[in-house]
Amino acid sequence: MKNKKQQWKLVTILVLVLSTSSIVTFAQNPTDTFPKDPGSLSIYTIQNMSFGAFAQGGSGGTVIVSSNGTRSVTGSVIGLNLGVQYFHAIFELDAPVGSIISILNGPDVTLTGSNGGSMSLSLSASSPLSPFSTTIPSPGRTQVTFGGTLTVGTPQVTIPGSYSGTFYITFNQE
Repeated sequence: MKNKKQQWKLVTILVLVLSTSSIVTFAQNPTDTFPKDPGSLSIYTIQNMSFGAFAQGGSGGTVIVSSNGTRSVTGSVIGLNLGVQYFHAIFELDAPVGSIISILNGPDVTLTGSNGGSMSLSLSASSPLSPFSTTIPSPGRTQVTFGGTLTVGTPQVTIPGSYSGTFYITFNQE
């Protein structure tokens, strides 16, 4: 009987010791000890998009900034030159030569005004057109530009003011 009691104590102690101890193992070294992946894609924002100053008129319309930075208007919208510049969005990509880059524009975006109101922004296709192959070796960068179409509503919907919002673009490297 004493032998079984000692055996039971030994098993209990062994189970407690094993359940409270741990062993840390790694299949490989943590990734922070490796250098940066030489095949990775880095994206840099060079210039945000701006549609400049304009007046919407009674029925609204659109303001279009092309991927080369030119601006045009439609409908009753009037482009104004009040010192507020308009320009396209510019990104620069650092990727290995020969990388194939595919671009996916996010959904249309609703811009909100500083005095209330809203407008819709739709991005144009990129320049260069997607997909494309990079040809500039690092540390040089490939420039990618985007334009957009701003849909301006009537004065009741698009209240004069300053508008802002965020658009999304996905760059895929192959």
